[in-house]
Amino acid sequence: MAEEEYARLRELYSEISYIDQAINHLSWDQETFMPPGAILDRAGQMSVLSAIHHRKVTDPEIGRLVSVLEKSELGEEVSAVVREIGRAYRRQTSIPEDLVKEIASTQSVAQQAWQNARKKDDFSMFSPYLVKMVELKKREAECVGYDDVIYDALLDVYEPYARSSEITELFSSLRSRLVDIVKKITESGIVIDETVVRREYPIEDQKAFCDHLAKVLGFDFDKGRLDISAHPFTSGTRRDVRMTTRFEIDNLKNSVFSTIHETGHALYEQGYLENNYLTPLAEGVSLGIHESQSRFWENIIGRSRPFWSHMLPELKRHFPNMNDVTLDQMFRAVNTVGPSLIRTESDEVTYNLHIMIRYEMETGIMEGKIGVDEIPELWNDKYEEYLGIRPPTNADGCLQDIHWSMGLFGYFPTYTLGNLYSAQIYNAILRDMPDLGSRVASAEFAPILSWLRERIHSKGKLYPPKVLIEKATGSAPDADHFIRYLKEKFSGIYGITL
Repeated sequence: MAEEEYARLRELYSEISYIDQAINHLSWDQETFMPPGAILDRAGQMSVLSAIHHRKVTDPEIGRLVSVLEKSELGEEVSAVVREIGRAYRRQTSIPEDLVKEIASTQSVAQQAWQNARKKDDFSMFSPYLVKMVELKKREAECVGYDDVIYDALLDVYEPYARSSEITELFSSLRSRLVDIVKKITESGIVIDETVVRREYPIEDQKAFCDHLAKVLGFDFDKGRLDISAHPFTSGTRRDVRMTTRFEIDNLKNSVFSTIHETGHALYEQGYLENNYLTPLAEGVSLGIHESQSRFWENIIGRSRPFWSHMLPELKRHFPNMNDVTLDQMFRAVNTVGPSLIRTESDEVTYNLHIMIRYEMETGIMEGKIGVDEIPELWNDKYEEYLGIRPPTNADGCLQDIHWSMGLFGYFPTYTLGNLYSAQIYNAILRDMPDLGSRVASAEFAPILSWLRERIHSKGKLYPPKVLIEKATGSAPDADHFIRYLKEKFSGIYGITL
């Protein structure tokens, strides 16, 4: 009987997965090729599909099947599938369909309002939509329920089983150590020349080089593509993965590292096992784990000296005006440390301070301690306090991220978790692969990708995030790996002791 029930559960879940894919592709289209005049139709499409998706996810038949299977003797993988479908079912059955439709419809119009507000540097154009989105997400959290802090009901979507109390404690410990590292680097007086990556680079040539980067790292273009959007992102799963990046004619770092970052996400999506397709075992277990993959490739591999010992000659073939650049110049130019306004363009050391600001802002917003109208000024105050700089415009300040327009409250802390996980994964790979540096210098990325696929990608949601990290690396998640990585790397770059 359990086999029949499980087969039926998988059939129902596959229908849900296909609808989810359709929603994701419509969202991708909205950010890439959709004409602006189609926004009202897209809002309607997203609302209707989200309602259908909600009805499918909350089908009482799924609840019955989960209940039966939870009482049955199941293997590890089947148990995990049932557990994760059950989690989704219980969450979604607690949210009324009309609220799901309203959130989906508001997302579409809020995203466009955010884009326009950012272009015109006018927060007032976006604030009414943000007020509405905050209200909707609070209603969602109340429907779902929480033990103590409302934010936990939203965080659980992106980092399952995590609690904001844990995040707050972690950030408190991490902040002081990061501030100390930044202070020592700043006080060293050493200024690295970044002009070698701030020349003029034709967009078509940048696109060709970024395509090359994604392919050499292992991205399968037969099952995915790379396009352009205002805010780089990745969507899709295994058979059809969509990546986007962005280009500036005088900023090579922007497109290169956005592409490597999104390729890390895409490799994770392409790394699930085919026989688990359309089940939770072919889905990322958390955004923290997902981010660990993108940050591993972007920073630990992509900003390493061995990486550029191979890629610099290739870069020069695409951009002859780089022929005078040495490996040392390139390595140092892509690893500068200093306060900056834009999160996505910040360095490895200061990046997490950007995340902490957002985390503090959105927890305050959800707890009713920060009003939407207070966001611009408070945002600027926190940047001045944490990073010593004050955004001159809201476009470079509180309007720089797309997340809140999409209702993604609870998402931001997963970026820092990803950074911490990535360093721990790096140390585990280095332990198993002592010649890692020489492999990277020879562009032998396949063994690295194979390690990640065996230990991380192929597991899907088999284990909760913390358990997955412990099984993959041999120890529980620990921020010390990240701090040690930063100190070793940047002590060498800046010639100081950190």
